Amino acid sequence: MSETVVHDALSSHTDEYGIVRELHRVRPHATYEVRFRGERAICKVETHPEAELGREAAAMRYVAATTSAHVPELLAIGDDHYVARWCDAVPDDTPVRDEARIRALGRGLATLHAETAEIGWTGQLRPASAVEDPATPPVDADPRWGDTLLALLEQRQQFLEGVGYGDLARDVLAWVCENRDLFDAAGDAVLCHGNYFGEHVGLDPEAGSVTTVIDFEHALAAPAEWDYLRTVLPLVGPGADHDVPEAVFREAYESVRPLPAGFDQRRDALTLCNGLSYLRSLHLQRGDQDPPHAVARHGRRLAESVRGRLASLEDQKHGLTDA
Repeated sequence: MSETVVHDALSSHTDEYGIVRELHRVRPHATYEVRFRGERAICKVETHPEAELGREAAAMRYVAATTSAHVPELLAIGDDHYVARWCDAVPDDTPVRDEARIRALGRGLATLHAETAEIGWTGQLRPASAVEDPATPPVDADPRWGDTLLALLEQRQQFLEGVGYGDLARDVLAWVCENRDLFDAAGDAVLCHGNYFGEHVGLDPEAGSVTTVIDFEHALAAPAEWDYLRTVLPLVGPGADHDVPEAVFREAYESVRPLPAGFDQRRDALTLCNGLSYLRSLHLQRGDQDPPHAVARHGRRLAESVRGRLASLEDQKHGLTDA
């Protein structure tokens, strides 16, 4: 993608702009440092149809208006981009590997959930252009969490059909549909960040606090356990490059806000659903960076893991039924 798209985005708001450099490019977005009306800023633009920057902007406005979390201030919003004031407190490159940082991350996530517990219902977010009041929850309401989850998985299925995993996605979707009561028991909704770790969260481990939060592209109104699991799976799951156990993160999280009752019984089912999201992200984000054979190899391994978890859940259900 040439800089023409960035020029088009910025010029739709002002003639006073300049493009300084590209900061980050991972499909479906690219981020640039820019000058915007005399200010240092960033411009994030869509590079793929899977992008939904209008929803990300809505999440950022809502979090800024209703919580203590610090997010970059939005200067302009378009259908396929947004411009935000430059934030010097963006997450640094220090890996989240030590206990102090992991505790700060756990408390920060729980605080975000506690401060958005009035969101009222589950659902995917509406774009910022459809929400006049930033403090109004930007949520397309679904009657139950199962409805939101099924809609999300249907989107994953549509993408995975194009990369050879449509059958697996349909099998997972069918299992979730048959067992939706399990998910509907997960408690009230909060604003879930979706990727609350690493490069998306700035931390002050000495103060035990979060300094800033960015990249709300996976934000969703859902039970808190969804966000908790999407954080701990990459943070302390298989492949983690540290030996800090999940218990440290969980203790820090629950020192602020308890997880919903029954979470441990739903954990495997939620992990199954996230498997489809990770399979989609692998092909979407790494498909334009890594060699095709490497993406295919990782995809097969991940798909095998998802199939194995689905088979285990089916065996567990049959065992309970037989008993």
